Amino acid sequence: MGALMRWAGSYHAVLATNDETWACGDVAGMRPVFWAECAGVVLMGDHARLLAEATGTVTIDTSYLALHLLGPVPPLALTESGATGYRGVRAAPPGTALRLDGDGRTRVRQWWSVPDDEHTLPEGAPVLKDALRSAIAVRTHGESVVGCELSGGADSTALSALAYGHVGGERLVNLTRAPADPGNDDLDWARSAAGSQPGARHDILDVGVVPAQFVGLEAPFALDTPSPSAASPRRAAFWWEHAASAGVRVLLSGKGGDELMPTALSYLAHARRRDRATARRHVIGWAALWGVPAQHVKVQAADPGPYQRWLAGCLTHGRDDSFGWEAGPYVPPWLTGWARTMLADTLRAAAEGAEPLHERPHQHSTMAAIRALARWNRLQADAASSFGIQLVYPYADQQVIEAALATRAEARTSPYRNKPLLTAAVSGLVPAANLTRRTKGGYNADTSRAARPARAMFTKLLSDDCELARSGLIDPDRLRTAVRGWDRTDDRTDLLLHLTLMCEVWARTTSNRPLPAPVPFEETAC
Repeated sequence: MGALMRWAGSYHAVLATNDETWACGDVAGMRPVFWAECAGVVLMGDHARLLAEATGTVTIDTSYLALHLLGPVPPLALTESGATGYRGVRAAPPGTALRLDGDGRTRVRQWWSVPDDEHTLPEGAPVLKDALRSAIAVRTHGESVVGCELSGGADSTALSALAYGHVGGERLVNLTRAPADPGNDDLDWARSAAGSQPGARHDILDVGVVPAQFVGLEAPFALDTPSPSAASPRRAAFWWEHAASAGVRVLLSGKGGDELMPTALSYLAHARRRDRATARRHVIGWAALWGVPAQHVKVQAADPGPYQRWLAGCLTHGRDDSFGWEAGPYVPPWLTGWARTMLADTLRAAAEGAEPLHERPHQHSTMAAIRALARWNRLQADAASSFGIQLVYPYADQQVIEAALATRAEARTSPYRNKPLLTAAVSGLVPAANLTRRTKGGYNADTSRAARPARAMFTKLLSDDCELARSGLIDPDRLRTAVRGWDRTDDRTDLLLHLTLMCEVWARTTSNRPLPAPVPFEETAC
């Protein structure tokens, strides 16, 4: 199957003979393959929800729903176990192919593996540039207008520059959403990038023009699984409608670059075996950048131990920020004891036969992060399609992923330079000042600003009678306490509240249970 997946872009491949049918998705999870049995016949498709409806029974898998309450993302071994949000519908993990025999038997076979990171920066940069160029070219061929979400960050700026070089200025529309936080300098950098593209259009949507987060929550998108897109439908719809009004059909997104280019500190253990001097410089650099002792960096970079052992006990880490094989998972304090026990038991069972995506922890953690974000990006692309927008994510393409992950981790991440592999790949195409940027825009102010007037709506939605409480997953009293202080929470609690909200919205939508009517702003004022 690997031979069928060698071309640029993101797509499914299906191979049918007289005796069997193979269905193959991508390596990130943007093109999943699902199957279900209906009246003795195996159905295959790319949307779990549609297959559940085809079987005549749409029943939520409570244990799968519980996973999505964990932050920042659920452990990979559970999300790729084959389970879906619907009982009776199964999924083939990314990088595998589903085989359906003539007698109706199914089998899943892996066809792709994470590469070793052995290429140097001079070797990897041109490969990444070619992969990104091909990813853009295959999507934009024949398009009269091409859109690019230009946040001002390195990832979107690289895509904008490559798209400009491919389609020219008159066909490119850069779209930037101004942040609410005056300390966020993303907009300045977006202007710098767009200013280097004569003829290209740059639309800046100011704060107050774009609907706030959570507006329209009572009428969410119907999606396969819980998604952040479902919690702010009017905000997303406004963005896509604006793009469509500009003639855009293909919209490039840089989401995924933050997961692909940096890597976990455990890369230092392998870098030390390869080049002790470079590893030592990186330890000193991270310590200086974060203002911590070098020993603290070394502890964070320590080998996390066997994957199976980490997976079995990952829910017991509490607020420990030391690195494991994957980010988190963090358990929301409003999760019930029954839900905690169920998740812990599930993890221990999964750990018995679990294997990492790569023996090097930093390679596994990077690919796990890519797949976690791809699950959300796929759902966002589904929602955008109803507005006539093909939302595409080049950083989730197989060739782009391979180009990055085959490059040494100490060459694609560094305390001395932001995303050195990516900046080397687009050097000469992006303004030199943008390539030296070291700041990172934050959007907590946007969330706090939106959460304050929406608290009464959250309280109604996450009541004693909410779907998550009915399923025994959350304690409504504890959750209400957190919701009341949402605009004053730390980053981790803010994330967990977001995840809980999107799970409740999805559960109600899937169960065909109406969401509460919006609460007037006056009722929510502080």
